[in-house]
Amino acid sequence: MEAGLDGFTFSAQPTMDAVCVAMDDLEMGRTTDGCGSPRKMKYGELPRLKNGEAIPKLLDALELPAIEICVDLTGEPGWKNALAAVEASDALGRVCFASVEHSEVLQLWASCPKARCGFIWSEVEADELSSDEISALPANLQLHVPLSSLLKRKEFWVPLAKKLVVRVAGGREDMALLGFEPLGWVIGTPR
Repeated sequence: MEAGLDGFTFSAQPTMDAVCVAMDDLEMGRTTDGCGSPRKMKYGELPRLKNGEAIPKLLDALELPAIEICVDLTGEPGWKNALAAVEASDALGRVCFASVEHSEVLQLWASCPKARCGFIWSEVEADELSSDEISALPANLQLHVPLSSLLKRKEFWVPLAKKLVVRVAGGREDMALLGFEPLGWVIGTPR
């Protein structure tokens, strides 16, 4: 945010005692079994961060003064805990819930139609999406797609620019590669 960005993204992971933690690093093994499934641990039992601090709770992250927050849902059924935290923080207007587990997003949306939601696709999945598949999706669903996929099929994605959230592994310099303005950007995520 100090660099001029509007917000941030992180993964929301529920613990055994229904505390939703916020993190976005490569060490998901702190809260999962290493394959994405939640560990059977309570919040107070989770390993500490490298600096010795506790893993932050989603409620704490929502207190930061961001305009936009993208909450990547992990660990089904994590959406219930994440939605409860966002609603308790009165942050629903600033949050978009997204996941590679599209069923989780649809369940959340059914429970809270006011929520902003998005599907995340890997490069392989995005490369294979057809016009029919995209047109069958809800009109106000955000499409979180890797920059590498957009660059391969610009003509396919340009008409969907107002729904696109581009996920970029690099920094701001990669944003110029696209050549059109999407709804948003998530910088520093894997391609």
